[in-house]
Amino acid sequence: MKKVLLTAVAVFAFGFANAQEGTTTSEYKPTKGTVTTEVSLTGGLNAANFNLNDGGVKFRYFLKDDLGLRLGLGIHNDKNEDVIGVTPGMSTETEKNSNLSLKLGAEKHFAGSERLSTYAGADLVIAFGKETFDDVQENGDYDKFEQKNGGFGVNVFTGADYYITKKVFLGVEAGLNFMTNKLKDASNTNKTGAVVTTVSTPGEKGSNLDTNVFGGVRIGFQF
Repeated sequence: MKKVLLTAVAVFAFGFANAQEGTTTSEYKPTKGTVTTEVSLTGGLNAANFNLNDGGVKFRYFLKDDLGLRLGLGIHNDKNEDVIGVTPGMSTETEKNSNLSLKLGAEKHFAGSERLSTYAGADLVIAFGKETFDDVQENGDYDKFEQKNGGFGVNVFTGADYYITKKVFLGVEAGLNFMTNKLKDASNTNKTGAVVTTVSTPGEKGSNLDTNVFGGVRIGFQF
């Protein structure tokens, strides 16, 4: 996190140092009809990794020089599997988590400088997810858990893109996130011998208000 913040400060400082080169038009910044794409980076620029979580891939289409539509896609999947015990009492535990988020919004860009483009805007956010846990015995008995979740919310954000060369930029973004979340009913299925039973546990709703750095440093380019 420290590396991300230091990199963000460096981007802003470099852009501020070049503010005197600002003009009404720019050979670097997007104009009407421009399409851009970007990915989030984790670990700062010295040890960068691509991040596809929480809207980590984003596309933008500029309706005007200073107004863009944006679509963000976040994908997160993980799987952990452990084999416990020895034959004939061996069992396999498998845990899976999958999440998908979609963000659709707009951003207003301000004058900035020839290379620096500052902006503010808002996103609508829709999220889906599922968690499963399976404990399968060597003899065929098992316990299986499954629960789906969903969410809907709004992001209000501000950010900046700095064009390090034509068509390539680094960016940072931060904002306020409001989400309403819902855990759907959980299902627990047990098989012991020839007997299979399923128990449903009621889900729940909730909301949260967080201030987040939405992906820290980003790198993107124009088509």
